[in-house]
Amino acid sequence: MKKLKLILPMLAFVFAIALSFAFANKSADKDIYDTKYILVQAPNGWATIDVLCNPDNSDCTVEFSEEPGTEYRVYDEKDTSKPTEGDGQIIELNGSAPDPD
Repeated sequence: MKKLKLILPMLAFVFAIALSFAFANKSADKDIYDTKYILVQAPNGWATIDVLCNPDNSDCTVEFSEEPGTEYRVYDEKDTSKPTEGDGQIIELNGSAPDPD
């Protein structure tokens, strides 16, 4: 019985620490959307966007609502040899293409 009285408070302390890590505050946007890049042609440069591309052996492309008909290929890095894999569907984003970084 004496061992139980010693062990129970220690177990409660260990579980409290473990649960504090399990419920760390995470942003829902960062869980869903990834930071990707597009090559903006107007003033040549790379622009950063947050988009969800569903990988399925096709290119990931985006179109902005204020620029209909203009498609941008999405890249994992600021390198044209590393395109993001997508499902072949054009993802429409609100607004216009961002300015280069």
